[in-house]
Amino acid sequence: MRFESFFETDGDLIVVEVVVAGPRGADRARLVLDTGAALTTVIPPIAEAIGYTAADRVARSVVRSAAAQERGYILRVERVAALGINLTDVHVNVAELGHDIDGLLGMSFLNEIKLDLRPAERRIIAERIAARQRPSDAR
Repeated sequence: MRFESFFETDGDLIVVEVVVAGPRGADRARLVLDTGAALTTVIPPIAEAIGYTAADRVARSVVRSAAAQERGYILRVERVAALGINLTDVHVNVAELGHDIDGLLGMSFLNEIKLDLRPAERRIIAERIAARQRPSDAR
């Protein structure tokens, strides 16, 4: 099924509305669509609002940008919903990003969908692709 969404911009950045869910419920976040980010990333207050702390991590992480290097951690969250698509059991990085954004919608989410990005129209058409086998599932 195909879903059509409109997006906002913050300068040249594409900003989309995302819902992240955990053991204490769900929270809305404004994330920058970022094909250069391996993982979807949220800031710590978002992770805490849905019931996660660093104690729930599956790994430690380091986020490197042109401006800084931030230490964080990776969670496996219950659900990430964006662009009309709901994914469950998603790896999400938690780190301070040092900008006025809630995080990045990265490839841990985007790898599961087809995108038709239409910047001139401020529109995205998204479609869920057939479920892929994760490397950890192949064992």
